[in-house]
Amino acid sequence: MPVCAGLALLAASVAASVQAQSSLDEFELRPALGQGAQKSARTAQRQPAFGSPPGSGAGDTGFVSTNIPAKGANTVAAKSAKQAARSAPPPNNLAARVRQAIDRDDVTGSVRPRAVPRAPEEEPFAPVGVRAGSFTLRPSLEVYGGYDDNPFRVNSGKLPSTFMKTEGKVEAESNWSRHSLSGELRGAYTDYFEVPGNDRPEAEAKLRGRIDVSSMSRIELEGRAALTTDAAGSPDAITSAKRPPNVYTLEGSAGYVQRFNRVELGLRGMVERSTHQDAELLSGATLDLSDRDYTSYGAALRGSYESTPDFKPFAEVAVDRRIYDHKVDFTGVQRGSDGMRLRAGAEFARERRLSGEVSAGYAWRKYEDPTLENISGLIVDASLIWRATGLTTVTLKANSEIGETTLAGASGVFHRQASVTVDHAFRRWLIGTAGASFGIDDYVGTDRRDDRIGLLAGLTYYFNRYAALKGEFRHERLRSTVPGDDYTANIVMLGLRLQR
Repeated sequence: MPVCAGLALLAASVAASVQAQSSLDEFELRPALGQGAQKSARTAQRQPAFGSPPGSGAGDTGFVSTNIPAKGANTVAAKSAKQAARSAPPPNNLAARVRQAIDRDDVTGSVRPRAVPRAPEEEPFAPVGVRAGSFTLRPSLEVYGGYDDNPFRVNSGKLPSTFMKTEGKVEAESNWSRHSLSGELRGAYTDYFEVPGNDRPEAEAKLRGRIDVSSMSRIELEGRAALTTDAAGSPDAITSAKRPPNVYTLEGSAGYVQRFNRVELGLRGMVERSTHQDAELLSGATLDLSDRDYTSYGAALRGSYESTPDFKPFAEVAVDRRIYDHKVDFTGVQRGSDGMRLRAGAEFARERRLSGEVSAGYAWRKYEDPTLENISGLIVDASLIWRATGLTTVTLKANSEIGETTLAGASGVFHRQASVTVDHAFRRWLIGTAGASFGIDDYVGTDRRDDRIGLLAGLTYYFNRYAALKGEFRHERLRSTVPGDDYTANIVMLGLRLQR
């Protein structure tokens, strides 16, 4: 009997130990030492029957070790389970209370994720664009009504007129990870109601492409086609024409750029074709302007050094030759010429502060006709955007070039001009604009020199991203060394801009 009592007592102790071990395993206070039936069943429930196995550390919080949130019903189920855990009464068992505290993120040292504040857009009313395959298109349409107190830009005998200007534009840009293609198509027409002979069409198409040959080399292509007219008040304008004759321009260039660590070298070839439409005179006759047509061929070599990611100094040399369709024009002058440009400057790439490029150099042009004076002088070119503050942007532009002219005795015209424009956001939806420009047209070989001054003030009110109301005032003034050629003009415009 004592032996039987001892065996019964030993069996009861073993059973109590097994029950305690099962209880500890259930609340996971320590790893199990055996493979009981209850643990095997629980492990089988956690293993997926198909698909990829969960990452290391996968749990019921909706995330795996890859930090990728679970989708669909699993996420909803996890959220429901978490809410149920928060609302459930605290259990008596210590391990279960610890688990519930972890679910509620009430443990000291736990990190609760916070929503990152969204930064405001720099241009909240910029067009969003339209996706077309792998391209983004940004179309816009502007319609203005206005008043011009001197459409012909004359000193006396002004004929004020109201007008309407319609302008449409489409910009396209590729979204490729390699190579690039972008373009712009713009057309405008100004209709003067009181002086219909001064109606002016404008059109321009640009296409730019980049072929990434390798990580250190690329091919750059560019094409341009333009339609315009001679500017009113210019010595080259045909004052006796029924309407200003059209001027057509075709340009193309192709270049190869190679990088050597921070050094970059590029060679580019250019061609330009300029043609003029014959002028229909008020007398009914037609004036042949084919002696103004020419073709230009050129090449440019450019080298730069990237001293910092946002500052790149460069130097460039370019040569070109202009060949006229008529070797001798209708006045008996040979206007063919050879030119060269040398310039040095720097590129800036701090988009949030300063971007663009500025350069200075020297240019000269030699003419075939010995009676024409050669042209040479200093040149300055710039295209800079300075974001002075979060509300104010300053744009600076400068350009210098030696152009063609038909003025008797002049070999060419040396254009130099500069402008500054300030845009300020009084509100995110109300943008004010102010600008000033100054230009010099020096007709080399004659005593004529024209100084041009321009002032600009405008206001843009954005209804939303797709529509804006725009108002603008411009003042133009020309002072010439030729008596009687001075003029002033004031233009007021009010219109609607639609964009996408």
